[in-house]
Amino acid sequence: MAKIVEFDGKKIGVNTPFKLIDTGNNIKKMVKYYTKITESANKADDDLQSVVEQSPVLAGIVAEAVCDLLELNGTQKKPVLALNYSFSDEYEFFNECLVKFLGLKMPSLDDEEDSEDKEPEDPKLQDAD
Repeated sequence: MAKIVEFDGKKIGVNTPFKLIDTGNNIKKMVKYYTKITESANKADDDLQSVVEQSPVLAGIVAEAVCDLLELNGTQKKPVLALNYSFSDEYEFFNECLVKFLGLKMPSLDDEEDSEDKEPEDPKLQDAD
């Protein structure tokens, strides 16, 4: 059964709903952009400044991936590549494609999601101290 990722084009100024399936071409595209992201991340040092400096690079790679995966035309690509739309919407779409097409996952941009994954502390343990 095909794996499907849906994206609302209105999020990037295109009045088209998109449905991508796990074609060989889409898998190749995801490998290409995931590789770009990991190469970019490997260039960053572990210090905060280096990580922050790599953020625009990540945004650009995700924007390129969105344009390529959705096969946008020149007019549609321009504002996406100019980073005029929500990075979190594009990142979420990219991440969902990674999960469904490659079985990989990028780190969450949402602190709340990360905290939900953690087990709550046992209040009895706090009282023991």
